Amino acid sequence: MFKLNIHSIIDVITNSSTVIYTYQNNIKEAKELLQEILDLMGEDKKVNDLFNITTFLDDIEYYTNYLEELEEDDVELPENYPTEGWKEQKKYIENIIEKVLEEEMDKPDWMKTAEDHEDWSGYTYPTSLYISSKEEKYNTLIEKALAFLNSPDHEAFRDG
Repeated sequence: MFKLNIHSIIDVITNSSTVIYTYQNNIKEAKELLQEILDLMGEDKKVNDLFNITTFLDDIEYYTNYLEELEEDDVELPENYPTEGWKEQKKYIENIIEKVLEEEMDKPDWMKTAEDHEDWSGYTYPTSLYISSKEEKYNTLIEKALAFLNSPDHEAFRDG
């Protein structure tokens, strides 16, 4: 399994503290790019035959925070979700992510809702694109593509 951080597009207005964030769900675009690469390679298979591609929240803690909010509101939690112990909660969610990527189960509705959930500031939690190969021979292709996409040349921060 490989993880791609999807970066927000930030537009800073000069002499102002205004920042505009744009969030994207890039599953469709990732599939189109991979299909184009497969076509160029002469591969007759489709992306869905070779890869599992989906998004998940960047940090499992975002899922647990969302589920804690549900619990505080007396909303029924997912079946077998451990309400005590962060290690057990993390393992529970990691297990679901693995099963979704291996197509052993569909992504649960509560997980989709958590991904669209806005925090106290009105923003949704950050997500990453996950790609897993169904055939080992495609792992290097995914590793190299994601190494390129996850390698920003420069990051900067300006306060003021």
